[in-house]
Amino acid sequence: MKKSIAIAIVCSAVSGAAIAETVDVRYTGIAGGRDASHLRVEGGTYYAGQMMHEFTGGARAGETFGTFCIDFKERANTSGATYQIVDIADAPMPGVPYGREIANKINAVVANAAALGWIDNKLQADANQTDYLAKMGAIQAAVWEAFGSDIDVDHRRTYNSLENYYEVLTNDQTFDSSLRIQGLRAIVAEGQQDMLYVVPLPPAAFASLGLLGGIAGIRTLRRRK
Repeated sequence: MKKSIAIAIVCSAVSGAAIAETVDVRYTGIAGGRDASHLRVEGGTYYAGQMMHEFTGGARAGETFGTFCIDFKERANTSGATYQIVDIADAPMPGVPYGREIANKINAVVANAAALGWIDNKLQADANQTDYLAKMGAIQAAVWEAFGSDIDVDHRRTYNSLENYYEVLTNDQTFDSSLRIQGLRAIVAEGQQDMLYVVPLPPAAFASLGLLGGIAGIRTLRRRK
């Protein structure tokens, strides 16, 4: 494994089920804590992985969930906030909106990760799966890259395991840019990092969906050996 030095948490994320235009959540920490994957990005070395949050209001108060960051300019903090649920194309807030092209790239990243079985169509993951932390780090790296952050998976301070799974996820031979997760949005709040968030489909819509039914146009992906 490549050597890593002091790490600063710069990204967190939020995901879960939303049924309103706002949601109250609080960042609780990155999955794995100090064992989370390290990534060289924007000239620094950071934790990269699934960011864990807790609902602090509403019917799901007290429940926790994981997601991914789509905002590299703000810091994650544990104070909690009321977030607006918006289209990814309208994030970040404040800031210049990403627009539809970048929003589609971000969605394709998490949809392909779901097709690989690393996460489900609500962005949640089995923490007991093989190399869970490395896979989550790879997803976060690809999401950051999708909205323009300068990631360096080849850097000596980036974990080898993250780099390996990043290459699996973004392989030109298997990555399907047309895949989408239905209901994928962003949650945004002043002074907080913006996160990915899945708004659930109506119950009737789920009746006809399979395990990964929330992914549009899903196909079998050939994995690298």
